[in-house]
Amino acid sequence: MATSLLHDTIQDRLPGNNITRNREVVLITGASGFIGSELVRQLEAAGYYIVSASRRSVSSGSPSVYLPDANAPESAFEALLDGVDHVVHLAAIHHAKRAVSDDEYYLANCVLTAKLAKAAHKKINGKFVFTSSIRAQCGSVFDGVLRESDPPQPTEFYGQTKLAAEAEIAASMPRRNYTILRPVLVYGPNATGNLAKLMRLAALPILLPLKSLPGKRSLLDRGALCAAILHSLKKPNTDGETFIVADRRPVTIGDIVAAMRRGMGRHELLFAVPAVLLDFSATLTGQGERRKRLGRDLVASSAKLEATGWRPVDDPVRQIEHFCRSSRPIIPASLKARA
Repeated sequence: MATSLLHDTIQDRLPGNNITRNREVVLITGASGFIGSELVRQLEAAGYYIVSASRRSVSSGSPSVYLPDANAPESAFEALLDGVDHVVHLAAIHHAKRAVSDDEYYLANCVLTAKLAKAAHKKINGKFVFTSSIRAQCGSVFDGVLRESDPPQPTEFYGQTKLAAEAEIAASMPRRNYTILRPVLVYGPNATGNLAKLMRLAALPILLPLKSLPGKRSLLDRGALCAAILHSLKKPNTDGETFIVADRRPVTIGDIVAAMRRGMGRHELLFAVPAVLLDFSATLTGQGERRKRLGRDLVASSAKLEATGWRPVDDPVRQIEHFCRSSRPIIPASLKARA
């Protein structure tokens, strides 16, 4: 199936065809996801021809091919890349909706990536761009400002699999025609995971003691991450390098929820309580460790990537407020009267 569809893509690019002639082909894994959907839009606007690789059906305008699983032979990945100029590898296990074993994480996040990188070394003349994670470098908190020069110290298995995948790419691609990106927490319309939970919390018409949480976090605008991927495809000065990707200004949890509520047309309804009272309440409810994490920082610098010509978002608060205007969650009927 993969070979046949990519053969059709090659035929589309033959001289005399006005649809995709002279357009470079980018194969994207995870193209239907939160980041992938925006990336497809940006790359198509930049003139690339997109092929989506997935193990599920993809409802998009671009051609789709079947992504082999991690147990498939390397030849299956080589066939996948027939006629491809560049690869952007987004697919991974992130926020699993069910219990995921360490073996599943390792196969999906490391083994599959390694086989795709080996195939790319043999088959493509362009770039291999891998979206890793800031968790490949650190845990949920970090003292100081995190930079690429800091030794990687992932604290959970997800981050360890991402770091192992980075090493596999570097070992498999001696021509160094790859770029590894380590994004911090990504926000944007229809975000998942912790940001989706914060959106639901912000939608509730209740007072929240979030001004008591001083911990600052680096965030990343989804569009800016996709721009970083496009930048990596085009710029040779990103070859063989690993980059942290983040907005310039870090924010607190209170900043995020306040921006969400303003975007929803709501009052902020945030207040502060003494830290000792917050600590006591968290201990009583079994949330002591979470309270400690929220009180500490995870601030990361993307200065290295900026030095290559990429430009980050300066103010994530303004961006969050903007996307919340068009992504307002539904408020339960029982709460509308108090909204």
